[in-house]
Amino acid sequence: MAHAEIPYRVVLKISPIHGKGCYAGEPIPAGAFIIEYSGELIAAEEAYRREADPERTGIYTFWAGDDWAIDGYREGNDARFINHSCTPNCDYRIADRRVLIHAAQDIAEGEELTIDYSFSPEGERISCCCGSPDCRGQINSAGDGD
Repeated sequence: MAHAEIPYRVVLKISPIHGKGCYAGEPIPAGAFIIEYSGELIAAEEAYRREADPERTGIYTFWAGDDWAIDGYREGNDARFINHSCTPNCDYRIADRRVLIHAAQDIAEGEELTIDYSFSPEGERISCCCGSPDCRGQINSAGDGD
């Protein structure tokens, strides 16, 4: 299941959610494969080490299961700029340690691509700035005081 080509054009620009965002460069139909999250495949121990490194200017690890993550920090593509939303328009599928981003609904040209980061409710709370009317307030919370 190789996805060597990006079938839909994406563009980067400033996001009201956070920093840079990844936007649809053309209309994308629901269910369509958009982009693979690329980067260096690393073991869990290394991912935890990198995420805790204060020298890094960003964290771009995408967990591809409990034992592996993809680090898009240096070798990643534009998918690393897909921001979190509590009501995302994209979803991701993990297959053979690969993360594939698909449209969860029809996406208009110029619309920012978003996914639910699905962070664990354990640990430090991370504020959410997605702007959705159904925003949970925290990326790693169900919004019910957990």
